Amino acid sequence: MERKNSGAEAVNSGGYNFGTFGGVYTPALLTILGLVMYMRTNFVLGSAGFVNTLIILGVGASISLATTLSIAAIATNTEVRGGGAYYLISRVLGPSFGTSIGLTLFVSQSLAIPFNILGASESLVTQWPELRPYFPLLNLSLGGILAFFVWKGADWAIRVQYVIMAVLGISVMVFLLGPIGNFSLENFVSNLGPAEGVVSMIPLFAIFFPAVTGIMAGVNMSGDLKEPHRSIPRGTLAALGTAVALYFVQIFIAAGSFPREEMIRTPYQILTSNALWGLWFMVLAGVQAATLSTALGWMLGAPRVLQSLGVDNVLPGIRVFRKGVGPQNEPRRAIVVVILIVLPILLWAGMLGRSESDVEHSPINLMSELVSLFFLFTYAIINIAAFVESHGANPSFRPRFRFFHWTVAVYGAVACSIAAFLIDLWLSVAAIVIIGGLYFWSRYRNLEMEYGDARRGFLYSRIRSMLLQLPRLPLHPKNWRPTIAVLIEEPEKRSDLVEYALLFSQHRGILSMIQIIELPGCLEFGELRTKRLRALRELCREREWQVFPTVVVAPEFDVALHTVLQSHSLDPIRPNIIMMGWPHQKERVRPFFTHLQMIVNDFNRSALLLANGSDASAPRRFDGGTIDIWWQSQKGGSLITILAYLVQLDRNWRKSVLRIFLMDSKAEEKRIRQMLERARIPAEIVRIAPGTKLHVVLPRFSFNAELVFIEFTEYDARDERRQRVNHYLIERELKNMPPCFLVVSNGEADLLA
Repeated sequence: MERKNSGAEAVNSGGYNFGTFGGVYTPALLTILGLVMYMRTNFVLGSAGFVNTLIILGVGASISLATTLSIAAIATNTEVRGGGAYYLISRVLGPSFGTSIGLTLFVSQSLAIPFNILGASESLVTQWPELRPYFPLLNLSLGGILAFFVWKGADWAIRVQYVIMAVLGISVMVFLLGPIGNFSLENFVSNLGPAEGVVSMIPLFAIFFPAVTGIMAGVNMSGDLKEPHRSIPRGTLAALGTAVALYFVQIFIAAGSFPREEMIRTPYQILTSNALWGLWFMVLAGVQAATLSTALGWMLGAPRVLQSLGVDNVLPGIRVFRKGVGPQNEPRRAIVVVILIVLPILLWAGMLGRSESDVEHSPINLMSELVSLFFLFTYAIINIAAFVESHGANPSFRPRFRFFHWTVAVYGAVACSIAAFLIDLWLSVAAIVIIGGLYFWSRYRNLEMEYGDARRGFLYSRIRSMLLQLPRLPLHPKNWRPTIAVLIEEPEKRSDLVEYALLFSQHRGILSMIQIIELPGCLEFGELRTKRLRALRELCREREWQVFPTVVVAPEFDVALHTVLQSHSLDPIRPNIIMMGWPHQKERVRPFFTHLQMIVNDFNRSALLLANGSDASAPRRFDGGTIDIWWQSQKGGSLITILAYLVQLDRNWRKSVLRIFLMDSKAEEKRIRQMLERARIPAEIVRIAPGTKLHVVLPRFSFNAELVFIEFTEYDARDERRQRVNHYLIERELKNMPPCFLVVSNGEADLLA
């Protein structure tokens, strides 16, 4: 199936450029403060008791918080476009996971729409029982009003939400402050424990959990946000914190003010009968505002998920939903699909609701369980995506959001899975089978992957399978890792090269150490090579070097180097950086430049040259200091800056400061500042007058640095005069300097990936 990137722009073309408050905080808060607050919190409190209800709130809020932190980490590490959580997951775990979870997310949000509309209708027929025969008509009427606003566009819906927020704020104050006069310690103590006969808290958790699922409402608006990488974390965390605080206050006041039996039997009516100053109609207006705004938020989000699936063209026939209407690219075709899903559910629930039933057997409770399951699995996959992105340790994982660790994502994924299976085992198994089926089908269809067998053990099969799959995945600079081959003559005496290679890789790449032994006329070199290789492996074990050593014995160095560069790889894993020391003997300068040109030009590898190294210059523990980068071009600067960033990840270098020295114009300085901001790497920029000789200013500025990177551009093997000049300058100017690395980049490392 042909999939084009051009569609990616389609979903993001137009947009409303909403800010944090209007685009994320408002829809998320209104979605959280929905049906459950008015219609079911008192029921859960009366059944579970104060202590257990706080536990239910804490568990639900912790799952949502973990998922919010995972979303924040992903959203601040990549460019965010339309599609919300689907877009984020598909860009982290790939199209196969993206397809399966995208459909799950679409269904969960579509089901949440009638769930909340039912709450609005239920509050009306509870207040005026004579309306109950018209319950189906009420459902359809409210659904039609919401569909009208969504059809008109997201800007209309956002404007309506501001009015809803004002009404909701007044309503919350009315029903929270009203019963305070009835608060008594005796009633509070009587409501501490669960009601008689209540054994399991799981069904009550399923009823309450939709209260904290509204965090996705703001994420769904990703394509309409001005700065999604800022608005999504800030707005979602603020909305979740505000909502949890309000739920806690509500639970505390209700536990001390209402009798248990009334909370179980009439959870909504006791809010209206105890409203402040008798303003029961404001409670009714509030529940209407809360439930309908939540339904409105999901009705805005679900079509955008389907549209994003259509843009990526991941399923047969789904491409029809990619096209939007108007300058803001409104997903009208996807809205029609959502309406077609919502209408039958509203009719079915409306027919059930025509006859009065107790709270426990209400259609609202039946749907809350289904909505909870779908959202739990959606959240689980989001947390898995964040875990994969973080624990995968790509150097490109540099989220602006710092309050995230992969253990948070693990907790979120495990908690969601356990909660889902406790709510309904067989429905959860069915959901996993469906999601897994979609994953494997789309994986086969989109990526056409093959699978290795396990005849020689699990570990061998996984390694084989991954190595076979890796060449089939598209190459992207985002997945660049430092795969370094260290050319070393005497490893025991030049351990600094290996130590710096380990520092630059930070466990992100694969390191190899290659000793070339030049032995002319040697015919029987097998025993020599075996003995030397055994000694290198022992050296690596003693010094705890995580490197792969190898030995090459050849009559000439040039022949050995040619052989190594051609064959030293397990395709597609091959060294992309060749690291070696600078030749200090004059007679080796000319062949050195020949080798360097061959490495860069003939074999398209980058090169790292330690210009003034020795065992004494191996990396040490620092309490601060600077890492200096002498920027010559974007190609070389990208590689150097990524390596410097990796150095800062080491616990002994975390306090170091990156300094970029730029001998260029103010316009170029501005461009590089913008590039560093996009790359999420903080650094100081020092601009030096253009035309200044590098060897003149280098010792003056970088004499006290801890580490220096210099882009090396003059390595033409044919220019013998330039070779002599470079050798002289390096030997003289860098002799007493901190460790200096000369860098030649092949352009594979992209700072903006």
